[in-house]
Amino acid sequence: MAIVIEDLQTERLAQQIARSEGVSVAEVVRESLLSLAGQRGVVARKPPLRERLTALACEVDALPRRSSADTRSDNDVLGYDEHGAW
Repeated sequence: MAIVIEDLQTERLAQQIARSEGVSVAEVVRESLLSLAGQRGVVARKPPLRERLTALACEVDALPRRSSADTRSDNDVLGYDEHGAW
């Protein structure tokens, strides 16, 4: 489905923004409409990234801790002896 912009000033403005941002005109229109819809409460916007990451960190922290199956020390795993040699 295509949108036709018949207003020359609007089309030029969308093209200028797209060029300056390095994106397509469609993306400029999409972001503008999403922003306007969010301001007017038409669509629910995602919470800010900081809030989403905080929620994700809380979920990860709530996971049970898993202990390693290998109980050897780091030096034993790498093969070093008490003198630091292999």
